Amino acid sequence: MTDLVTPTPADIPKHILDIWVIVLIILATILVMTSLLLFPAAAVIIYRVRTHPIQHNR
Repeated sequence: MTDLVTPTPADIPKHILDIWVIVLIILATILVMTSLLLFPAAAVIIYRVRTHPIQHNR
């Protein structure tokens, strides 16, 4: 029967990135994707407001 030995800290592989680094990467990705989605729409709205002013005819 084999002897069960608890692994020492040297035997446990260390994660490549810490958990906070992964969270920061995910948040930065969400921020970039949101800006890529919203900025073109905002640019179109600003362009239409500037080139087609509202006329108040009474």
